[in-house]
Amino acid sequence: MRAVAVLLALLAAACGPAPAPSPLPSPAATAAAATPKSSPVTVTLLYTTDEHGWLEPSELHGKTRGGVAELLGRLVADEGHCPGPIPEGVDPKDALAPDGCARPRTLLLSNGDNFTGPAISTYFRGESMARAMARLGYAASAFGNHEFDFGRDQFQKLRDLSGVQYLAANLRIADPNLEKALRVAPFTIVNRLGIRIAVVGLAPADTLHSAMASRFEGITIEPTEPALGRAVDAAWTEGADTVVVAAHECPDVLAPIVARHPEWKLAFVGGGHCHKTMSERAGDVPVLAPTWRMHQYARVRLTVDPVLPPKNRVVSVEPSLVDVEPSPSAAPDPPLTRMVRHFKEEVARALGVAIGHAGRDIAPEENVGQMVADAWLSQMGGDVAIVNRGGIRQTIPAGTITHGTIWGVLPFDNRIVKVSLRGDDLVKDLEAMPKIIVAGAKKGAGGKWALASGKPIDGDHRYTVLVTDFMYAGGDGAPFAAQDPKPVETEVNWRDPVIAWIAKQQSTPLAPLEKKLAPRAR
Repeated sequence: MRAVAVLLALLAAACGPAPAPSPLPSPAATAAAATPKSSPVTVTLLYTTDEHGWLEPSELHGKTRGGVAELLGRLVADEGHCPGPIPEGVDPKDALAPDGCARPRTLLLSNGDNFTGPAISTYFRGESMARAMARLGYAASAFGNHEFDFGRDQFQKLRDLSGVQYLAANLRIADPNLEKALRVAPFTIVNRLGIRIAVVGLAPADTLHSAMASRFEGITIEPTEPALGRAVDAAWTEGADTVVVAAHECPDVLAPIVARHPEWKLAFVGGGHCHKTMSERAGDVPVLAPTWRMHQYARVRLTVDPVLPPKNRVVSVEPSLVDVEPSPSAAPDPPLTRMVRHFKEEVARALGVAIGHAGRDIAPEENVGQMVADAWLSQMGGDVAIVNRGGIRQTIPAGTITHGTIWGVLPFDNRIVKVSLRGDDLVKDLEAMPKIIVAGAKKGAGGKWALASGKPIDGDHRYTVLVTDFMYAGGDGAPFAAQDPKPVETEVNWRDPVIAWIAKQQSTPLAPLEKKLAPRAR
């Protein structure tokens, strides 16, 4: 990581210091803002989910979608959105600057998990994405389960670089000093055209099981429903004209909760965490999640009449989902385009070493995960390798495979741990954990588990099993720590054996990598 620190220092010199964040007004201050002279007023909420550091466009169903510069172009051209400041050190020529930004009428929100993803973000510990979010003009984000992927200190740096207020009504921090440092609030109130919009945030209920538990020491996640109710009540008490929710939780989980509480008078609930488009309703409340990687955004037009009684000022809610696709009427933002190009060139210099070639896409993620598990066993030894399926974040595209490709596939900073498990425990784990990919063991036609060699797993024998430190610490509900309190902590980054194995295959355009994979991994 010392090399990364040096490179980031060079980038800071090249791009200039990060812009000072523009903190949101406090709820009390914004609640005191003057009401508009005329009513009703229409404001537009813009909402994205699970951005995961996808600064560049990518493919979805054969179409090019997303990209931070492209998204900003659409938001400015189609929604009248006002961008944030241009990152210092980036050429401001031809920057998008719409009229009317003295009184902005849009509010850009996220459901969290902003930074961990392709190498263009992960290699820079999220700082490239944080700079892009500042330019995009995000106001607030729910606290996702991956916000601490680079540690608590880096989270604070990314928060300040992006200027984003993180929100989670169900997150509780025991240490007052840590609570003050992290600055994660239950809700915030933002003024748009004199309308006081309260945004309540929610972290996912499974945060402590879907992230490195050690990074959440001293932090608890309270039950969603009562925590949300308390925050909504507080937001109304604070003088909101309307209350919306940005939640890092799937809409099908949120909708039943919201349906039980019509008294909350919510105007919109934004979900996410499930990495796909979802649309639900809870009574009259739309509960939406656009798909991830900024391939879509939700547009929610709220018409609010501040003359009406409190809790009844929302006249209409018009939700829709918008695909972020190239458009001749919405040019990408030039400064963001230049900034992305800069980081892309830097990461190519750092991680552009070619290690192989794919003649076609190696997909889906399940197949990539199988290759990862097979590579671990081949390079590190052991009886069985278990990979958590959620750790595989993208497929391997056709063409040259580089170190950067594998950083994108495995963006999290995990290490490999060797655990010694009794056969009975191993079989129990393989049966009970649905979100895993396994190498070295398979289930036979009779329902019995055996090693890859065909030898049955002996219940009393101990087997060496390769897992990540994320799983050993209880991620995805894994029980390994209780089964082996004294594992071998290899300190080997989980990417390293995969990179070494691919390089060893010496794949070329004439002998591509997919032809060298085991049948299950093709």
